[in-house]
Amino acid sequence: QEIAESPNDCIECSALIVAIGPVATGFLHTYLLHQDSDILGLLSTGLPENTCNTFQQSSPADHTCYLHRLKAAPSVILCQCNIDVPPEMMFSWTQQLFSCINIHNTYVGVLASAPVSDFRSSVALSDVTVPFLRGLKTNQFHGKPVCPYLEQPNTVKGLPASVLTHCQVYRVPAVLYVCYTDSIYVEIPAIKAFLPVLKGTPFRDIVQENPQADVTLRKLVELR
Repeated sequence: QEIAESPNDCIECSALIVAIGPVATGFLHTYLLHQDSDILGLLSTGLPENTCNTFQQSSPADHTCYLHRLKAAPSVILCQCNIDVPPEMMFSWTQQLFSCINIHNTYVGVLASAPVSDFRSSVALSDVTVPFLRGLKTNQFHGKPVCPYLEQPNTVKGLPASVLTHCQVYRVPAVLYVCYTDSIYVEIPAIKAFLPVLKGTPFRDIVQENPQADVTLRKLVELR
């Protein structure tokens, strides 16, 4: 109804936060979605029949991709993508995400994780403290990431790359943060590695402290 009533068939949005994968969605669930929010919709690529979800599809461990809007900041939309989007569907998934959002005055923040084995550096990985954060941005994002830039020859792939590329092509200010972790499991240190982003654009204006964050993290890790 809201889209139908808007003059350009889009939802107004000042900030779009896209969390991709269990580590990033765990962070979003703990530090942003503890605030009151409404579910705007669902992006779906279909789920295998053997995928186990809760009945209401509301657990942070569910394989879903919901769009949320914070009640305290209605122009902020949070996309919690906890599904594996096949490579052949990443372009259409990205197009569908942005098709219903007016991005002309929007900042986009993308959170994702990757195995540290994918990271290439002249420094031995044994000398690097894991997990760690690296950032990339579009040309239209005039600020600096809150962490070091991703060093060459490293690249970002998959859905995070698709979203950032879309923003670059359509001249949208966007920043991507990647957490490199050495565990195949969701662990609290990896989730907390994203904490510095809360001090940067577009996150800092929408954060409310969660006094139960540690409890939420423990429960979330147990679910995984």
